Amino acid sequence: MVDSNLLAAVKKGDHKAFKQLYQLCIGYVYSITKRYVANHSDHPDVIQEIFARVFLSIQTFDPSKGEFKFWLRRLVINQCMQHFRQGKSPMRVVPINAVHDTEKDLDEQISMLTETEIEEFLGLMPEGYRQIFMLIVFDEYTHKEVGELLGISAETSRSQFSRAKSWIKKNFSNKKLKALANGL
Repeated sequence: MVDSNLLAAVKKGDHKAFKQLYQLCIGYVYSITKRYVANHSDHPDVIQEIFARVFLSIQTFDPSKGEFKFWLRRLVINQCMQHFRQGKSPMRVVPINAVHDTEKDLDEQISMLTETEIEEFLGLMPEGYRQIFMLIVFDEYTHKEVGELLGISAETSRSQFSRAKSWIKKNFSNKKLKALANGL
């Protein structure tokens, strides 16, 4: 993704190198941001905050502790969670008694979806459920790490994750697929 020479130039304060870093990473940063920030109009502000944070904290990146991509991913997720904690992202709550398990062949239905359709479907999920689901499934955080990141207990993370899976089972139907196909 990013070579060590470019990172060294950015650490020295080279603005051309930072611009090049931005151009190399913007697609990756945007793809993560859109998973965690539901309001599309907030994306530019959050991405600007992310790159400001990269510029200000690039000195803390230590290649001996892992790849730049993983350092950047953690920074992006943390900034998205900060945006959420500051109340800048609306939270949609679904009462637990509104979620019922349904038995469907989800694997078969999911295998027919494109990546875009899956992202659109997950975008319909209540914000709190979606964030925890994405952190655990896509970004491979543990419940303990999710709890620390969001300021909740690991048990709450487990509970919300379970509710997210129930929400998916309840809402994933051919009706939803047709709505997604028609471009919601």
